[in-house]
Amino acid sequence: MSAPTLTPARRPGLLARFLRKPVAVVAAAFLILLALACVAAPLVAPYGESEAVLADASSGPSAAHLLGTDKLGYDVFSRLLHGGAHTLGPAALAVVIACLVGVPVGMASGFRGGRLDRVVGWVLDGVLSIPSTIFLLAVLAVFPHDLTVAMAFFGLLISPPVAKVVRSVVLGVRAEQYIDVARVSGISDVGIIWHHVRSKLAGVVVVQLTLVAGVSILAQSGLEFLGLGPQPPTPTWGNLVGTAADSIHQQPWLLVPTGGLIALVVLALWSVGDGLRDALAERWQGPPTTRGRRSAPVPAAARPRPVPTADGVLVLDGLTVSFGDGAGRTPVVQDVAVSIAAGETVALLGESGCGKSVTARAAAGLLPGAAKVDAGSVVFDGTTHDLAGPGADLPRGAGIAMIFQEPVAALDPSLTVGAVLTGSVRRHTGSDRAAARARALELLEQVGIRDPESVLGRYPHELSGGMAQRVCIARALAGNPKVLIADEPTTALDVTVQEGVLDLLRERQAETGLGILFVTHDWGVVADIATRCVVMYAGQVVEVAGVDDLFADARHPYSRALMAANPAAAHPGERLTALPGRVPAPSEWPVGCRFQARCPWATEECGRAPIPLTTCADGRQVRCVRWEEVAGAGI
Repeated sequence: MSAPTLTPARRPGLLARFLRKPVAVVAAAFLILLALACVAAPLVAPYGESEAVLADASSGPSAAHLLGTDKLGYDVFSRLLHGGAHTLGPAALAVVIACLVGVPVGMASGFRGGRLDRVVGWVLDGVLSIPSTIFLLAVLAVFPHDLTVAMAFFGLLISPPVAKVVRSVVLGVRAEQYIDVARVSGISDVGIIWHHVRSKLAGVVVVQLTLVAGVSILAQSGLEFLGLGPQPPTPTWGNLVGTAADSIHQQPWLLVPTGGLIALVVLALWSVGDGLRDALAERWQGPPTTRGRRSAPVPAAARPRPVPTADGVLVLDGLTVSFGDGAGRTPVVQDVAVSIAAGETVALLGESGCGKSVTARAAAGLLPGAAKVDAGSVVFDGTTHDLAGPGADLPRGAGIAMIFQEPVAALDPSLTVGAVLTGSVRRHTGSDRAAARARALELLEQVGIRDPESVLGRYPHELSGGMAQRVCIARALAGNPKVLIADEPTTALDVTVQEGVLDLLRERQAETGLGILFVTHDWGVVADIATRCVVMYAGQVVEVAGVDDLFADARHPYSRALMAANPAAAHPGERLTALPGRVPAPSEWPVGCRFQARCPWATEECGRAPIPLTTCADGRQVRCVRWEEVAGAGI
């Protein structure tokens, strides 16, 4: 049966995403209306720029003067509108110059690195060391009362912080593997910056420029307040604040509309910047899709799933996880159940994209923020935790520990190995520093590190990938957990160290009854340490069996295909067996069996309806309508 057709839904544009931020929308509307009013001040202001009504001098707000008048009879509301052009124009110039200088310099410094980065760093630090106030006073001494020139120089002075922030972002992007792939593909540096780096900077640059705009308005108003800008009766916001300060004892109200407007504008700019940043970041969320034909939901009663064992120290039951928002939410794991008894190792098997890591993270309560648990619960040591509810507070450290697939990313770069391990030991055991250090050394020795004393003083960037993984394993075991969730923990280890780590885990199981959920692709590791296997495909459990039973007689075509594709089972001179096709994306899951497009046993029946998980007479479970024929065919 052909896979269901996908009709891509229209992705919300930047404006649509921004309109979902109410605070930012209100701030943007305020700024737009204010800017329009300032530009059209000669038409909309009740009074002219220098039109005074002496009879109404020093009056409060009224129908004739919405914000009152100053001691010379100038209408405050009109003066604020007329003064907006004098204040916002030079501030905008400072923003433009900071952008034109800071962004390209930061991008070049971060992307090219090396000598250019060092030279640019020295120049930026030198500019930052210049006292901006003294420099602006010197500029105004040469160009008296010309704030346009002064704010142009201010844009240059404030560009180094923009450049440094841009540089830090570009440095992170440059280290990504896809940048190396682009280089190998022959894309020029300019092309890489345009296609791969530019989009990552949008949100950062927006925030920086709104911050610069706010600071520029404050700096300009301060200079005007000191009398260094255009002289009265020219209205500027800083001049109006100065006039209000002169009358603070006779008419304190004047400080509210004058200083209050400046504060509102600055806060509104920063709010708009935050909203735009968030809206730009949401662009990277997966686009919603509408399906020509979608898998019909199966009632819970009609969906048999792996039956958790009664004595399981960790029981994950009915887990359903999705990603996205609203109608665009996409399930990635559906109705998964796994149970781990004390002293048992359960291997979670499947190709990348089958939902293994999501299942493991859900069991530890460590799903990313974009993920939502739609259903499911965890029973840990007799206590039930509802994963779909707001209070799924799972015990970690001494309860559930986890080893992550990327060891270096799991270690704080600002802490030494000793600080990480001794901190974990002291937190879980309450021992003093000396005892915690001794225990940390013992843990490092147990995971195969030959010089633990030296390693304790190293930072993560000074460790190899394999050594970092061993440190992570030692940290996970520091709290003597009851359950260990290991996501590909031996991938970065050589065979000798891998065997030592597996021996260590078996010893812990024998001593403490440690239960292990072991996520792996390695059939050799499965045969070495696991007692039961849970095979996953496209977000579903497709087979559950003991290790010996699975190796002797796998009943699901996918389990058989995985074992057949094991490189360790190949013979010299023979072509390696490969599993054709790929795991379908969650948005492409077919109605029936999700393995049908790659299965040599598939028939029309496999695509008619969702396939239930069948419990066999011997207690094994398999999600296949032809499992008896598959089992009878032999390995």
